[in-house]
Amino acid sequence: MFYVRINKIKVFNNREGFLGLFNRAEMQIYSYVKPFTLSMEAAPEPVRTEGVAISELMALPDAATRRQRLLDAVLAEAGLPAQSSYLEVNGVKDNQTLLFGDAGLILFSSDSIPAGLDMRLWMIESDEDVRSVALDADKVLDSDAFKGLFAAAETALLVTNPVLSGVIAVGGVAVSLLRQKLRANKDDLVGYWQATLNRAEHYPHGTRDKQDTYDTTGNILVDYTLFGFESSLNRDLHD
Repeated sequence: MFYVRINKIKVFNNREGFLGLFNRAEMQIYSYVKPFTLSMEAAPEPVRTEGVAISELMALPDAATRRQRLLDAVLAEAGLPAQSSYLEVNGVKDNQTLLFGDAGLILFSSDSIPAGLDMRLWMIESDEDVRSVALDADKVLDSDAFKGLFAAAETALLVTNPVLSGVIAVGGVAVSLLRQKLRANKDDLVGYWQATLNRAEHYPHGTRDKQDTYDTTGNILVDYTLFGFESSLNRDLHD
């Protein structure tokens, strides 16, 4: 068996905006974990799901097609909360540590230890479920964030002997635009944590334990544990 669990989350600012005794927020926690297998091709690094491989962009016929591929990737990344697990936590204060008991908050479990994991966790200050929030494609195309992403991708393709295993990451752009959309709905992104791990480098024996891991916003700290074990037969096959 194999588990991914969150042990605790510390929230520095709950984004509620009130002061004193009434500064308590309704938090929505969305978590998405996807296992992946490593390619046996020349490039040893897995392609992150929140990015588009440079080699893939090079194979596309023109700039318009490449722009559309990046747009699709941004929209898919921003839509992940709708596919994720969901937990509501009420009355969260500034500088509060959320504990999830001895078992922790289980994000993922499987019968075997995966070769790789792509993990996301969003904390959103809201009084209602926001899984239906979606980005407008036209607004994404017109945004400075997306224009910068596309320019970076086109520049990467001009480099002599580009690193074909490289990836144009779209996660940051998706989160930035999602945050703007949430604010328009009078919600706010409290924290966004992500990690892409592969077994060979990060949990060769099926275990990993990390404390006080900052998210991308610097507003939350995450403690998480990977815990797995295999039968001797499975270990022999893996080795």
